[in-house]
Amino acid sequence: MGQNDQIMRFETLPDIPSSEHPEHQWLKNEAETTVTEKVAELDVGLDLDRHPEVRARLAGIGAHFEDSLAMARIIRTIYGELRDGLELVDEGPERLMRAAVLHDIGKSGPPGKENAFHSAVRRLFIPPNRPFNPYVDGRTKTIAEFAVEQDMNGRDAIFAALQAEGIAADREPMINFWRRHAEWTLGILQADSGPDVDADLAKIAASHHLLIENQNPARLDLRHVPAEAQVLEVLEEADLLEAVDKYQALRSRSKLGHEAALDRLSQIIGSRTDLPEVLRDKFHRVIEVLGRSKDALDRYFDKRRSG
Repeated sequence: MGQNDQIMRFETLPDIPSSEHPEHQWLKNEAETTVTEKVAELDVGLDLDRHPEVRARLAGIGAHFEDSLAMARIIRTIYGELRDGLELVDEGPERLMRAAVLHDIGKSGPPGKENAFHSAVRRLFIPPNRPFNPYVDGRTKTIAEFAVEQDMNGRDAIFAALQAEGIAADREPMINFWRRHAEWTLGILQADSGPDVDADLAKIAASHHLLIENQNPARLDLRHVPAEAQVLEVLEEADLLEAVDKYQALRSRSKLGHEAALDRLSQIIGSRTDLPEVLRDKFHRVIEVLGRSKDALDRYFDKRRSG
């Protein structure tokens, strides 16, 4: 492989193969170097040299890391209006941008030493090559059905690694498996914490599917939005992060245009009448800010303009 080929190859993160693969360590090192450089370029106060586990985990989630960087840049772009509209306490966007960078780190698997299960998790979180609807005829499709539909190589080894951790591929719904990553995000960040990855930031990052999908690993109280300023602050910023996360996914993964993505966000939160009004109202405020920022945001999704 020539030098130019190598530069082209690692413009985005490589998929790291299992530890038995002869190029595992080399690719892992290259991916960690790329992650370190790209996070440093954001200049958000996240020092990955102090967080070797976080760095290794970010290096393992491939395209999801690239999406997280895009989320962080979106937050920087619209933070001024968000701060005014939501009365956020932080002067600048850096803390919320750190949460954006880290929010999908659980897609590398649960906390703990790397094993075959982590390799299987990473394989199952690679964005599907073919459109996949996790529901059919009123039921949820299983991990096994997903793997077959995507014609994944090495399915037997993946299923065996899952079974060793008590997950039956022919019974576990794929959507439930994907949702496990929020709990894993919380555990990873709690295990490799510091001044730049504090307890509140871990809760915010791990709660990015809280309102839409009821994923609440930090056990935040949604029945009665607490009056304590710090807890409410976590809920507000988790709310904001979730709206931006879903917007980014609708634009980049579902290939929706700006207006269609906003309409979808409004439909989703409008259907959640069981949620506290204050949080639904804040979600709508984020949508309004996104709506006013079309020209600034389009460059993150139009490759001809961003190229």
